[in-house]
Amino acid sequence: QGLGESLYPRRPAGGGRATTSARGSEHGLLRLLSSSAPMLGSGVVEPRLERAFRGHRGAVTAVAFHPDEQQVISSSLDGCVFVWHFRPQLRPYRFVGHQGEVYDVAVSPSGQCIASASADRTVRLWNNTAQGDSHVMKVHTGSVRSVAFSRDGATLLTASDDKTVKMWDVASQRFRGSLAGHTHWVYSAAFAKNADLVASGGEDKTVRVWDVEKKVSIVTFQDFDVAVNKVLFNPDGSCVAASGANGCIKLWDLRSRRLLQHYDAHAGQAFGIDFHPDGAHLASVGEDQTLKLWDLREGRLIYKVHGHKETPLSCCFAPSGRGIVSGGRDSLVFVWDCCRTGADAALGLIDGLDAAGALPPGASSPARSGSGRSGAGRAAQVRASSSGPARPRGGPGSTGAGSGRGSGRATAAAPPAAAARRAPSGGGASLAPAGGPGRLVSGTAVPPPPPSPPAGSPGEASSWVFAPPHEGGSAAAAASAREPRPSEPIAPSGGSVGGSVGGSVGGS
Repeated sequence: QGLGESLYPRRPAGGGRATTSARGSEHGLLRLLSSSAPMLGSGVVEPRLERAFRGHRGAVTAVAFHPDEQQVISSSLDGCVFVWHFRPQLRPYRFVGHQGEVYDVAVSPSGQCIASASADRTVRLWNNTAQGDSHVMKVHTGSVRSVAFSRDGATLLTASDDKTVKMWDVASQRFRGSLAGHTHWVYSAAFAKNADLVASGGEDKTVRVWDVEKKVSIVTFQDFDVAVNKVLFNPDGSCVAASGANGCIKLWDLRSRRLLQHYDAHAGQAFGIDFHPDGAHLASVGEDQTLKLWDLREGRLIYKVHGHKETPLSCCFAPSGRGIVSGGRDSLVFVWDCCRTGADAALGLIDGLDAAGALPPGASSPARSGSGRSGAGRAAQVRASSSGPARPRGGPGSTGAGSGRGSGRATAAAPPAAAARRAPSGGGASLAPAGGPGRLVSGTAVPPPPPSPPAGSPGEASSWVFAPPHEGGSAAAAASAREPRPSEPIAPSGGSVGGSVGGSVGGS
């Protein structure tokens, strides 16, 4: 029935330890997988494209993992919110209701409620079901740029072009307080771990940290000379990170209230950033069409990933830290595996992905199998198509689309003497960069990875169900969502993400 699994320890050539895994699937397939992949830091390894979801008709502005990691949620300038399922028998939900672009999306800790922020000045709270029922909250007098849940799911945080950050009670949808002090549009706001602090940033080039109870700003960081696109706290709440329109990422220690690290991360704007759950790694996406992984303890770039055909705008780690989801102007949502250890290297990103990894009945080629389905219930369907550049809105995701072509591969960066510029600080020693002073400049030559050994040989994590991007082949090898249809009850057609991963990822 595909539920059995066996692990066979072996000693590969050259020494070391490795594991071979044999796993059956419910569709009659047997996968023989092997792994002895090295790990960087606390288990973050070379990102490998596992899934590509297609269905949006506009730039994907925000992405998020469901707490149980069985779904990915995305928002787009097409005004829709999609809920993508990893299980092949479930169709994605498409929520329609906003009268403008949707700039941000957040999932409650229970996973039962999805909040979306829109240019129509409202926030919608969606029930995470096929029916897609929602409650409309008229929260601001300007476009709502950001939305976030507190850790207990009781409070909702919103930021807007009306220069304010507001807090709302989720259960009653009543106003709980406003944080006023920004002098221009606010693009991003986030809660700290215990929801006692809020960080916000925007067009006024400042990052502000607020006391939630007193509703006052306790510290303002003015190290940026450009707009701040994204802010967030690290997992333990002792540090604030922000990305800017100049491609830089900065981290501040809240104990010393001083700049801790500075990265020249991307050529062009830096958009989405997210902390790994271990707090020692950071993911970022930018206008140079790359997804990058940073080791904050050593202060250096460890991986640079090319995959999106156009600028990626958002990224998010899975709650377990085992995967990353990214979305961009190419209207695609990519899921990357970034934590493969032992048998995990062979068995996929997460349990949901592994369960969906088997080929559907009737599939002709393992390398091109798509296991996602599209649409469900009242969640309306549309025929998937590529879209043009995102419309300028004056904030994150508003510049013209990039024209470069992604290579579909990840490269390990050679460790420089010191990748991050170290700012004077009395705290945050755990994030202090190693080595002497220096800066990591975006565009520094990165050596290509060593040639991969033959599939199934020692030292390689391989699965013939998914074709790894760096092995050539087509991006369709990772496409997992079939093309949605306009009408609800009609079964989806077998669409795929066209184009070669070696050249570009996209297609109509």
